[in-house]
Amino acid sequence: MNNTWMVLDDVRKRVFYLIVAEKIFSFINMNNSNYDEGRKALDICWESLVDAKITGDDIYLLIDSPVYKDIGEFAQQEENPKKQEIWYIVLDAIAYIAWNLYRKRDVKFLPQALESISEDSAFDFIRNLEESSYIKKEDVNNVLEILGDKNTDISKGNIKYMLL
Repeated sequence: MNNTWMVLDDVRKRVFYLIVAEKIFSFINMNNSNYDEGRKALDICWESLVDAKITGDDIYLLIDSPVYKDIGEFAQQEENPKKQEIWYIVLDAIAYIAWNLYRKRDVKFLPQALESISEDSAFDFIRNLEESSYIKKEDVNNVLEILGDKNTDISKGNIKYMLL
């Protein structure tokens, strides 16, 4: 896993986080009052793969906004521990994407909530995934293996086939 992760380019790393976040988010009921905002946040993250106008600031606001309508708030408000875990996994994925975009643009001062993120954060993220009941270790490894193949087409149309 370590070797595979380290050879992935930044786009493939973001795709990995998004594939996993999509799988985990699928356990949120569409009737959940925060579902639409969660869906919108993931859609914006996907769009950031191809739209260079989307910045780290844009993504960061999805997890910590001044109007308290963000993934961080949804996680804190959730009373069911299993559902709360889903929101926190999605939060971690979106936080990584924001961090990655800030880094890509050589931003020196990050929002405080992102300061502890690094390339090594992926290993903790994957460990947490494996400890959850939402995804199997083999599925995580399969996605990493597919993304590690430079010949894999990661265009939007093909990514949906990688969803676990």
